[in-house]
Amino acid sequence: MKASRLPSPARAALLALLPVALLLVAPAASAQVFAAGVGGGIVNDEGSAENLKNFATGAGFGFIEVSLEPGIVMQGRYTHFQLPPTGENGPDINVDAGTLTIAYLFKEDWWQGGFFAGGGGYRLNPKEPGDGQVVTDPSETVFGLCGGLITVFTVNPRFDIRLEAIGHLIRDVSRRKPIIASVAVGYKF
Repeated sequence: MKASRLPSPARAALLALLPVALLLVAPAASAQVFAAGVGGGIVNDEGSAENLKNFATGAGFGFIEVSLEPGIVMQGRYTHFQLPPTGENGPDINVDAGTLTIAYLFKEDWWQGGFFAGGGGYRLNPKEPGDGQVVTDPSETVFGLCGGLITVFTVNPRFDIRLEAIGHLIRDVSRRKPIIASVAVGYKF
C-alpha cells in the first residue's frame, strides 16, 4: 500500500512555516518582539534619484519581522511593483519580490533610524501585450540584492510609522536598479 504524500505547494508552505513555529515555541521567543505591517510607496525605475519625475509608478508591500536583539531586526517582505519594458512598444513588467533583510537601528527617545541590507527572489512577469505592443522582455525569476535607510516613529507601544528608501539590484538580463521611497505602518505583538 502506498503512503499518501502532500502536493509540492503544501510541502513548501509547511517547510516555510517551520522556522516561524520554532521561534514561537523556543524558550527565548517570549522575549522577542514580533511585528507585522503594510505600506506603499513610489518607484523610480531609472536607478537614480536625481530627478523626482523618475518616480513614476507605485509599490505595495507587507512584512513580518522579529527583533533579534535591541537595535537588530530581521524582516521578511513581499513587494509588488511595476517596471517599464526595456524596448519600445513593450508592455510593463509586474515584479513580485520576496526579500529577507537585517536592519541596524539607532534608538532615540521616540524614534529609531538606521540602515538595512539583504536579498531575495524577484519574479519578473511582463503584462500581456496590448494593441501595437510587442514582447520585449522574458518572464523570469532571478536573485537580487536590496538595501536602504529606515526611520521608525513610535506612535504608541504597539504601533509605529516607518519611512524608508530602498534600492534593489535585480540580477535580470537588464540589471535593473529600481529605488522605492515608501511609508508603512507596523504593529508589534
